[in-house]
Amino acid sequence: MLLVCAAGSGNAQLQVQLIHPKTEFNIKQASEMLNEGNAEIKGVAYMEDRAPIGLKVGETIYAQLGTVVMLFPMTAYMEEYLEIKKKNKPNKRLAAITPLAYCYRIESKVYGNRGEFIIKGLKPGKYYLETNIQYLVGATSQEVSGIAEITRDGESLDFKLKRIY
Repeated sequence: MLLVCAAGSGNAQLQVQLIHPKTEFNIKQASEMLNEGNAEIKGVAYMEDRAPIGLKVGETIYAQLGTVVMLFPMTAYMEEYLEIKKKNKPNKRLAAITPLAYCYRIESKVYGNRGEFIIKGLKPGKYYLETNIQYLVGATSQEVSGIAEITRDGESLDFKLKRIY
């Protein structure tokens, strides 16, 4: 999920510490949450530039056609991961999940020019969604993420997957 290798000139190398949740990943709970249900998330993935006082100052940048949106069940493991992630220090310390936890996800792709995506077949519960928005002609990307909660089977949840600066 995270690329953490960085090399400098000569013999210098940047060491990034990966921090994993201490909570054991609950395979049974994650599997049950990802079993087939009748709910769906209809979302839009985008980002906006905002001034410190909250005013929009730039253009809205939508996820490009074909961008992968990942959905993870909100288990205790994922909750701890997100708490660790709040303390990330670029180029020094990053939260990470195990390859096993990364396998328990659903992927969808953006299908429209305005960042639209749909994830169908969900059960009621909380889910963590994440994608990357490419900008500056694909040279840079920004993660956008959020937590969605489906409260009843058959629900169609409208969701905005965004990051506000």
